Amino acid sequence: RFFHCYKRGVDRVFVDHPMFLEKVWGKTGAKLYGPTTGDDYRDNQLRFCLLCLAALEAPRVLNLNNSEYFSGPYGENV
Repeated sequence: RFFHCYKRGVDRVFVDHPMFLEKVWGKTGAKLYGPTTGDDYRDNQLRFCLLCLAALEAPRVLNLNNSEYFSGPYGENV
């Protein structure tokens, strides 16, 4: 799932996937990137791969044709 907001002139798209929240302790997520400073989680490659796949998929599922800066079609042939 994607969440979109427009704030201060910037479009922001957030990706919702259970894997991104597995490692977050509490609501503040003090340990987002690794268990300790300088250490990565073992599954970081998979987590960042999911983020990249979502970035590739987002233009296909989000409505991008209503912007004043982008008026052309966006599809498989671009």
